[in-house]
Amino acid sequence: MVRTGLLSLLLALALSPPAHATSMKHQNLADLIGLSELIVTGTVVSVTDGFQKGVPYTEITVSIDEAIRGPLGHRYTFRQFGLLAPRTLPDGRVYVGVTPQGLPRYAVGDDVLLFLYKKASLTGLQTTVGLYQGAFKKKGNLYENGVQNLGLMSGMALNSTLLTPAEQKLMKKQKGPVQADVLLDFVRKAVRERWVETGRLSHVR
Repeated sequence: MVRTGLLSLLLALALSPPAHATSMKHQNLADLIGLSELIVTGTVVSVTDGFQKGVPYTEITVSIDEAIRGPLGHRYTFRQFGLLAPRTLPDGRVYVGVTPQGLPRYAVGDDVLLFLYKKASLTGLQTTVGLYQGAFKKKGNLYENGVQNLGLMSGMALNSTLLTPAEQKLMKKQKGPVQADVLLDFVRKAVRERWVETGRLSHVR
């Protein structure tokens, strides 16, 4: 099997900048909002994979319902590091550079809320803030990320007078699915009113 000695280097290049994208450091909602270049909701309509200048990628296309941050069109396509599954190369060898642990995996039909870093300058690849912490999937009217929203609302400072009663209740939740409409309203206001940029919403730890 081809394990390529450059795999670790390629992963680092694929996930940067920023450099902290490669870590699994805990990110709360203030971090997700503050570090994202794009924040979108929509439905995954295509998931493919391949190689770009020798770097394995998975390409995800989302039909956009709402661009909370970022002037996007009806669809947005981005590529993250790694293949969907091991692949047999033309010479018969097997390439095993699949999506690393920690990066979100997508399927056609997923209803998602994504907080996306800007694209990496060297590879053009892109991932969600905090890796799978910044990728939420919707079931019914509930959003949950790859760590069951653990700590999503912890370690933040925000004047409660800015919040509706439902949003104040959301701020107290430490784990588990959250009401999609409440989370979206919170994020919309935070982006529109620049809560992170003005220090009204901050990470206090």
